[in-house]
Amino acid sequence: MKILLVLTVLASISGCTTIHFRSNNTIPVSFEGNPEHRNEVSIIGHRDFYFWGIEPDQHEVYIDEEVRQAGHDGMSKLIIYEHKNPQDILISFLTLGFYMPRGYTITGFTSGNVLPEETSTKK
Repeated sequence: MKILLVLTVLASISGCTTIHFRSNNTIPVSFEGNPEHRNEVSIIGHRDFYFWGIEPDQHEVYIDEEVRQAGHDGMSKLIIYEHKNPQDILISFLTLGFYMPRGYTITGFTSGNVLPEETSTKK
């Protein structure tokens, strides 16, 4: 019984989840600094995986689309964090790994210019 519990915990914590971060080059997004960008912002998102991270095989997150949806016209000094918060780990454990949410945070600096409403809400 103890071995089954240990294997369940290990399977729920160590799934094969992959999130690829890419850009469509629709708005300027850079890891380098831009002197016009002085406002620090964070964009939080998540993707869902199923069956111990097997389905889907991977998720693609387009950084410029995330920044645009948040209403910004560009971002510099970009930092991307992937994380598993305690709630995600608990959900993965309780579902025996059949459902595995994964979160990410995109942090960077913007100019403070907000895109027009119709541009920032398109998906």
